[in-house]
This record gives sequence, C-alpha cells and structure tokens, in this order.
Amino acid sequence: MYGVVRFLDTEILPASAPEGFPKIIKSGIDEEGQHPKSPAITGPDGIATLLYHIGYPEALKRLLDTQGTEEFNLRVYCRSRVFQDVYIGFVCTVTGRLADHGVRYIIQRDPEQRVGKWVPLSTSDLGSSWDGPEDWIRAQGAAVTKGIWFNQHWDRENIDISWSGMSTSDKESLAAFMQERHVKLAQKRAQREAEEREEMNLIGNSHPNIDTELSELRYRKRQMECRAKCGEKNPGLQCSKCKFARYCSSACQAEDWKYHKTYCGAVHQRFW
Repeated sequence: MYGVVRFLDTEILPASAPEGFPKIIKSGIDEEGQHPKSPAITGPDGIATLLYHIGYPEALKRLLDTQGTEEFNLRVYCRSRVFQDVYIGFVCTVTGRLADHGVRYIIQRDPEQRVGKWVPLSTSDLGSSWDGPEDWIRAQGAAVTKGIWFNQHWDRENIDISWSGMSTSDKESLAAFMQERHVKLAQKRAQREAEEREEMNLIGNSHPNIDTELSELRYRKRQMECRAKCGEKNPGLQCSKCKFARYCSSACQAEDWKYHKTYCGAVHQRFW
C-alpha cells in the first residue's frame, strides 16, 4: 500500500493547507491503498480536482466564494448504468428529484486561509436519510473522490455548470469554453486511441492473453515513471539501495524519501 497523495500548489488552494481545506490532487491515489504517511483523501479535494481538470477557473473560483456565491450547481452526466452522475447541489426544484448518494459539508470561514474549511455534516446512501457518524461521512467523501479520480469524470462530454447571479457575459463565456472543450476532448480521445493501437501492435492483436499482456505493458510503463510523480516518463536515476524506484532528479528522490524509506528493499514491491 504505497500510494502517496500529492497536491498541486496554487495561489488560491495551496498544497500546504491543512486537511479539510480543498486542495487539487496531483497524483498518488492508488487502487491498492495508501501509504501510512500519505495525506488523507477527502471529498473537498475531489471536488476541487474535478473543477480544476474541467479547466474553467471561474467555476472553481465561484464555488469557493462563499460570500459572493449563494448557490452553485454542477452536474457531470455519466450516461451509464454503472456510474451515477457527479453533482454539486441538492434537490432539483423543477422535477423535485432528490439528491443521489452524496455528502454534505458546512463551509467555515478561516481568517488564516483564503478559502473556508469544509466540515463533514452528513451523508446519504441510495435514498437513505441524511445522517451518519463523522468517520463514515469522511469515508463517503473519500469514496466520491476516488470515483472521480479513477474514472476521470472531468473528461465526460456533457457537463452543466451554473451559479447564482450569472450575467449574460458569464453565460456566453462559459458556453464558448464548453464548445472549445468538446474539440479538445475529441483530440484527446484520438490521441488515446492511437496509443492503444500502438500498444496492440506491440503485443499483437491475435495474442491469446492480450488483456493480461496489456495490463503488464501498462504496469511496466508506470514503473518507468518518476516515483515522485513529477510527470517524467523515463527518468535516469534509481534508488541506490533497492534498485527499483526511479527518479528524474536528486530533488525528486529527496522529496520521496520520507515515504520510500519505509518500504525500500522490501521483497514484494509490486505496488510501489
């Protein structure tokens, strides 16, 4: 269980902010679990990360402006029998539709931070009443964030965003952004499909265990990445002790050592 959550450091959402304040996740959510020293995965981090990757800064700014924005609504349409839509808001006043599985937070102002602290209030699971102990509410928030991260819901085609007091200019700007976004998503899909075809060519379409081979190929690619998750795909340094973890610079290695030292040299390093 070696996943280590790392955050982007931005002016409005600094990586050094305490737990409970929304931050943008850079990397480190691992489906096999987290390193004991990893920062916690929280619901507010998932929402901030989602809006950041959607790529419209004004939307994130409006969500965080608890004094100037009375109501903020977002809906990511998954159009799937497997995934529920991702939403911010509550009851649809037009249809009366109740909120799906979700988590409620109270945002408390903090004079030492530019944004407020999100305090878990309650959770609802598949239509149950809004309630629950704090640990369970936090766990549900973390589950939502993991779902956003693993399924990359920010790349969904259809997303609705609105906030109270939107001007005509706000609406036109958002509509223009969404049109540009659709073009970029199409380009991104084309690139991903090209990479998948390249992987298939390396293995061979007729390989009897193609799914297993694809999984191993992608795992080996991840092994080659800088362990500090700086984005480097083919670093030239490695840990001198275990000869396993790879780094692109001594600075990245030093930054990762506080986590890596707890399992460096372990026999089973499949998930590092």
